[in-house]
Amino acid sequence: MSFPYQKSFNKYLQNKELAPVTISEYQHTLTDFFDYLQQFNWAYQSDPDLNNILENDIRDYLTMLLNQRALKNDTYNKIMSHLNNYFKFLFTRELITNYPTVGLKGLPKERLTTTFQTDWLQELPELLQNEQLTFYTRAALLLLAKGFTVKEFLSPGFYQQLDLSKLTPSERQFWSEFQTYRQPFATLQASQDLFLKTRRDTDQPQLTLPGLHKYLKRDGNILKITLLPSKLHQGYLMYYIINHRELSDQELMTALRLDPASLAYYKKNLP
Repeated sequence: MSFPYQKSFNKYLQNKELAPVTISEYQHTLTDFFDYLQQFNWAYQSDPDLNNILENDIRDYLTMLLNQRALKNDTYNKIMSHLNNYFKFLFTRELITNYPTVGLKGLPKERLTTTFQTDWLQELPELLQNEQLTFYTRAALLLLAKGFTVKEFLSPGFYQQLDLSKLTPSERQFWSEFQTYRQPFATLQASQDLFLKTRRDTDQPQLTLPGLHKYLKRDGNILKITLLPSKLHQGYLMYYIINHRELSDQELMTALRLDPASLAYYKKNLP
């Protein structure tokens, strides 16, 4: 089953450069929601007009998910976010006259029970545009999303091996803004390295790992998640394996620079 304005909404998601797996999740949520309305909502059955969908209708659907499918809070919040973004898309384009999700609130975030954080990779375009976050945090997230480790991109001379041609247009836009931000520090430190201290240090101008952690901790509090580079890199590895199941073990080990034992560990923990 499709849902109203599916093609235009999908185009909107693609223009935001969301990962295909994220767009697929949106499709699943909205298809399931409208299927639920068709089966259990008599008002929508009798008159399937989007303006007939009210906040209580969406609450009923979300309550059903909690009661019948035993969703975790994080999954509940993700589904609610999908619905909210869809109705926001319709409302801002004057395709509907009411905004039924505007009053909905998410559930408290649960402590992560899995070793692997992968959601941030799907949300990367939005994170790079989030001006509440420091440039160093956003640059670190972008480099981690390209498979580099924190040890690599904090090392002197790393900028020489970075291939900017592999960035998406929105990532290149952020990178240009990041370069503008770091230029005063590059001049101060007489260094072209990417992560530099904000106070002159002729002996070691590069930002240290504890220094980067200060930025990550501050921004993690804003996002309500823990931004540990080691955990984020593990999330990248798992995300890559999930989305490249067609590759052989040898191809995965080469692409991810893993030994057989490490690859076996991640494959054992595949969701």
